[in-house]
Amino acid sequence: MEATSTKIGKTIRLRRKELNLELKDLQDYSGVNYVSISDIENGKANPTVKTIEKLLDVLGMELDIKVKIK
Repeated sequence: MEATSTKIGKTIRLRRKELNLELKDLQDYSGVNYVSISDIENGKANPTVKTIEKLLDVLGMELDIKVKIK
């Protein structure tokens, strides 16, 4: 099963590319360092909700949280 951080990163990268934005562009618009964005996109970082919200705001996306308790 794919980790949540990996899914988030892939989704952010896909949307960034759809919008033809470079990492530097997303950094400039969101205030999140491009190295951090790269780590998030590659599943190497566990970003805070605040960081995810900054990125999603620029990308025109919303955070939809679903909680499963087993």
